[in-house]
Amino acid sequence: MERLEYSAHLKWDGNVGSEAKVREFTFHIDTNTDGHNKGPNPTEYLLAAIGGCITVNWGRLIKKMRLDVRGFEVEVRGWRGLDEPQLKEITYKITVFTNEDEKKIMRVKELAEKYGTVFNTVGAEKIRGEVEVVKPGD
Repeated sequence: MERLEYSAHLKWDGNVGSEAKVREFTFHIDTNTDGHNKGPNPTEYLLAAIGGCITVNWGRLIKKMRLDVRGFEVEVRGWRGLDEPQLKEITYKITVFTNEDEKKIMRVKELAEKYGTVFNTVGAEKIRGEVEVVKPGD
């Protein structure tokens, strides 16, 4: 079976954070509550990973479908209760700047969700998304 492999190496900072290395990229994971606030916390990275997954797939699909999209923005949010360490809801909103037919844009959403690795690892049933199409003036 062919497969794609991923890895990350983390080094503890002596408190609650770490320095992470992924390929040639280094970044900090920390908290702003009991850490040194050197970087986003793991939950924020999870939300960013979901947004990044969506963005990568939208970008690929826009190119593949040859759509005229001037830009798009993704906002991902999540919340949890103070007594249970699990996100209860994850939502995202994509604002797309285009004059393309809305059906084509919704097809991009459908396919991006279907083929998103992070999206499907977290669980498509846990994530709700919406799209706003903004028609730019020429």
